[in-house]
Amino acid sequence: MSNVLHVVGLGPAGLESMTLGDYRMLKQAQRIFFRTVNHPCAQDLLAEGLQVESFDYLYEQENSFERVYEEIVNRLEKECERYPEVVYGVPGHPTVAERSVVLLVDKLSKRFQVKVHPALSFLDPLFSAIPMDPVEGFLLRNYDALKGSGITGKEWLIVPQVYDGLIASEVKLDLMDIYPDEVELYVVQALGTKMQKVLKCPLYQLDHQKFDHLTTVVVPPYDEGISMTKLLEVMSTLRGPGGCPWDAEQTHDSLKPYLIEESYEVLEAIEARDMYNLAEELGDLLLQVVFHAQVAQEAGEFQFRDVLKSIIEKMIRRHPHVFGDVRVKNSAEVLSNWDQIKKEEKGEHAEEGLFNFPKGLPALMLAVKTQKKVAKFGFDWPDVNGPLAKVYEELRELEEAMAEQKGIQEEFGDILFALVNLSRFIKCDPEDSLRKTIRKFQLRFLEMKKLAAHAGEKLGDLTLQEMDHYWEMAKSKEKNKEIGNNPEIKAGV
Repeated sequence: MSNVLHVVGLGPAGLESMTLGDYRMLKQAQRIFFRTVNHPCAQDLLAEGLQVESFDYLYEQENSFERVYEEIVNRLEKECERYPEVVYGVPGHPTVAERSVVLLVDKLSKRFQVKVHPALSFLDPLFSAIPMDPVEGFLLRNYDALKGSGITGKEWLIVPQVYDGLIASEVKLDLMDIYPDEVELYVVQALGTKMQKVLKCPLYQLDHQKFDHLTTVVVPPYDEGISMTKLLEVMSTLRGPGGCPWDAEQTHDSLKPYLIEESYEVLEAIEARDMYNLAEELGDLLLQVVFHAQVAQEAGEFQFRDVLKSIIEKMIRRHPHVFGDVRVKNSAEVLSNWDQIKKEEKGEHAEEGLFNFPKGLPALMLAVKTQKKVAKFGFDWPDVNGPLAKVYEELRELEEAMAEQKGIQEEFGDILFALVNLSRFIKCDPEDSLRKTIRKFQLRFLEMKKLAAHAGEKLGDLTLQEMDHYWEMAKSKEKNKEIGNNPEIKAGV
């Protein structure tokens, strides 16, 4: 029979919270280790003369909790090799918020008997300390596992072992991503002991309280919490009985224009470098995704989780250099791998879909994608001189077509296609470049109109030559502003 490692819980407070069976085991054991003696029950046992070796020294020696737990496992493994029975005691219940026990069971159970003995956890006195019914649902999260942990705000949130003000500050900042600053929460100090205190404070004052190793932070359910779940609920309400008639009438087809519109508004915010507006526009774009998912769910087509599942699996599958053992030297190899994986996913129809781009793509973007696709086969210019010469060649052909009044549209299209080809070599996105030029033109025309108005004139009443005068003035004002020289320009001077 293999040697045995007994894992016992010291309960949430003093000796009175420990089970009688665990107490008797400790009193009879020869080799006893505590993760920490900084605990009321551990102190009571030491006062009774129990001989214990603690791992408190590791917390000062190692630079992370994970390293502490790994060293505990390594030490206990050696002890189990030497002694038939070893006892390891931890605060509370051995399997509630106790990382070291998880590692022990995972590693040592292959070689030894690892017996985990039941005990009271800190949750038992917590349920009595605050007006909380666990049947309402609760989440138990360590202070360093709050980000990205699926907190919806609908359940009670319990954060144990908030040791000090620094940890409390981290918890506060993480919770502020989900809850409003003023939401009230509980700070339970010395939980389960005679010194127990239950305080209530707003979230923004959390790190102003007192903390020790027995402090637990509890946030009551809050329906207005910020989460993906909340957004899905809002969308479901809008489409449901008593919701919004307009939202309820929408279909995949009717929503198409809004998806395109919101996408371009995101682009506009990026071009304006307006990050506040970008956050809002990205939210509007996300709403379109959620809207389509809700429509699909009602029709029994798919659910929002299928959208998430699809993109998560695809990103992992197409990044084997991150989630697998593939090695890459640069981004070019990343793109090459991506295309190969995508081709394998499409199977035997991959070649048929060589130019299978979305039909709604803007023409400039479609041209870029087409040229990049054929370039992967080596059908491309060796350097920038080729596409530049092609632009001039196409211009001459357009002149000839205009003289003959034949094939003008085709030749004009050839010029645009040649310019797109040139854009790839000079690292200028044609869509982005054209949008910026259009915006520059719009702003310059508006300034030109303003200058004319200041002079008491209307653009519609002016000759082209007179309008050109104001155009040049607007252009000059724009250039001066760019170089930091923005003198007052008066119309007509």
